[in-house]
Amino acid sequence: MELIYLQKNNNKYISFFSCCILVKGFERSAIYDIQRENIEFVPNTLINFVEDIRGQKVSDVLEEYQLHETAKEYLSFLEKKEFIFYSSNEFFHDLPILSINEDISEVLFTTVILSQYIYGNIDLFVKNIRQLGVKRLHIHIDNNNCMEQILKILSSLEYSQISNLSLSIPYQKINKKVYENKRLTSIVIFNSPKKRVQQNNEVITDYITKDGTNLFLTQFRIYDIAISINAYNIANNYNLALYKTIFIDENGNIKHTFSAKNSYGNILEDFKEIKTNTVKKLSKLWNIKKDDITPCNVCEFRYCCTTTYLPEKGKTGYTVDCNYNPYTAEFN
Repeated sequence: MELIYLQKNNNKYISFFSCCILVKGFERSAIYDIQRENIEFVPNTLINFVEDIRGQKVSDVLEEYQLHETAKEYLSFLEKKEFIFYSSNEFFHDLPILSINEDISEVLFTTVILSQYIYGNIDLFVKNIRQLGVKRLHIHIDNNNCMEQILKILSSLEYSQISNLSLSIPYQKINKKVYENKRLTSIVIFNSPKKRVQQNNEVITDYITKDGTNLFLTQFRIYDIAISINAYNIANNYNLALYKTIFIDENGNIKHTFSAKNSYGNILEDFKEIKTNTVKKLSKLWNIKKDDITPCNVCEFRYCCTTTYLPEKGKTGYTVDCNYNPYTAEFN
């Protein structure tokens, strides 16, 4: 395929956009397009090619690879996807991996099983959620007539910092007032007689025929990845999937995930106790990066994966048993 811009940029340097992140995996690699919040899967040899040509003059690259058809295909691909550009400048800085705008909230993401026990103490629950600084909250309710509960909770959260609120509830008629809430982004309705998706205002409602028992089982899914500058910064410094993320069971116990055996406090405790002890204990796993976990350290998703596998420490380091195998690029 003929390269469109190469000849007229013969004396310019080839640069790779800093918002496009090269991530080399074991079986295949990926390019995270942070600006477009997209991911492109590529062969490992393309990553090697980019590392070889970046910063070189177009004329030098054309001379080195003039008879190499794969190199021409790679250049054409990089141009088409707008991963590279040509400049008179030889060097451009890479994207810094240290976040300069790290959120000061104690906890950012929370999932809660809303039992009658927690609902009976809703004011204390909401107070502690507010003080933790939670930005994203998912509430699971296993009640076939929970509209009154939902409306009360939405009202209670009116002055919180939450910017993204989601629900999972059994099949039932939705009160129209629920869709008027500006924080609410999505609702999963389980035990539905048929599958469908609809949108009301800005709220996506996903009707599923399955029950709610498997909603929180840990499993990697391609649509759970997070491609953004914030996610990339966190992933380079912490465990993106676990960082400032908690799960609250029906008894108010604070855990890392739904399936975790250990709890580290209770959401209905005094906030000082939660902040001083619970968050400190939880944060030990937050600091174990994917780069330090097998097989995450050779996975092309390691800087965008939000699947909450808990790393287990063995003789040779930390490991997880994931349903995605980066050595074969296949799902188990």
